[in-house]
Amino acid sequence: MSLSTSITLASFYISCHAFPSALSQRSTTPTLASAEVIGTVSDPTWNRDSCTSIGVFGRELWTCRDSQSSSAFLSSSASWTDFNSSALPAIDSDGVLNMYGDNSDSVAYFPVQADECGPSPAGGCADGTRYAIWQNSRPMIAGSGSSSSAALYSWITRSHIASDLSNLDPTPATSLYRSDYAMGLASSQLPPVTLDSIPYGTYGWVQDSGHSYLYAQMSNNAIALARVPTAAVEDVSQYRYYTSTGWTNTPPIDGASEAVVPNAGTGGQGTFYYSQYFGAYVWIGIGAIGCNANFYVTTAPAPEGPWSTPALFYAGENGSNECGAYSQQAHPELTNNDGQGNYIYVTYTKVDGANVGYRTPLIKITWA
Repeated sequence: MSLSTSITLASFYISCHAFPSALSQRSTTPTLASAEVIGTVSDPTWNRDSCTSIGVFGRELWTCRDSQSSSAFLSSSASWTDFNSSALPAIDSDGVLNMYGDNSDSVAYFPVQADECGPSPAGGCADGTRYAIWQNSRPMIAGSGSSSSAALYSWITRSHIASDLSNLDPTPATSLYRSDYAMGLASSQLPPVTLDSIPYGTYGWVQDSGHSYLYAQMSNNAIALARVPTAAVEDVSQYRYYTSTGWTNTPPIDGASEAVVPNAGTGGQGTFYYSQYFGAYVWIGIGAIGCNANFYVTTAPAPEGPWSTPALFYAGENGSNECGAYSQQAHPELTNNDGQGNYIYVTYTKVDGANVGYRTPLIKITWA
């Protein structure tokens, strides 16, 4: 299922990737004005954990971790949600933003490979361990130069975990999944997925001036950064790596101090994007890897920083389960201005007891 790394894609422009030439004079210390839980994101057929999203030609594509139906358990699934006539999430009268899409019962959306205890769609191994093919950040959109087709890239760590969720491989490899969308797909069909292997991007991404900036989490939990022309994401020879002395062609050693981008997130799951409202790059996510509904924010004038000290701005409601809240994400494309205004939607996974399953509260954050 490998793709040739010689494939080249033309640049694809969408409004949320248009950046001003000069930074706004507005303060880059985001301050919360209000937070409102406006509904939940859910599917009547699938119970989904830890969802991320990206806007694709007038709809929102969601990718989620462990997903369960009445007949199947997948390590990942995907879905669509719609917008209303005001270009806002189409939340129904019951407060639900409805997910839909044709997931296979036998193949995870990000397919589990043969050397990951596949073809088990959950990645379960005979010895009781598991390959957890769980995305940490939303897909990144690139394009084919067409207004009706696009490639979406997801970088996912090949995590081999024990039953207590501990990592059996301290330096796992990374898989690059590519989903190809075309307007001719049936409305419920999800973009098909193929696989390559390039590191960086597992922790998140931003785009600017034809380049994609891809963040990675090293084995010591520090954040590193690479950049590549967006038209050449699959060509590893065009990657450049950020260090304290500048950009280099040579990938840094894992854990190297010169590769660290201080304060680019907290080391927990979250989302990078650019905000015209603040005139800055923004990261929103969990305070650290753990069980809580706290949201932190940090900003920077450039992808490589300097990033401000992450600050707590909102605390959601914890679930009653032992680990009742986690997987904080922001969703710029759910707004009607691609996250460029004074508000943003965020979600997290909330768990209330074994019989309830996963819930995904949708929260509108308004900045002061």
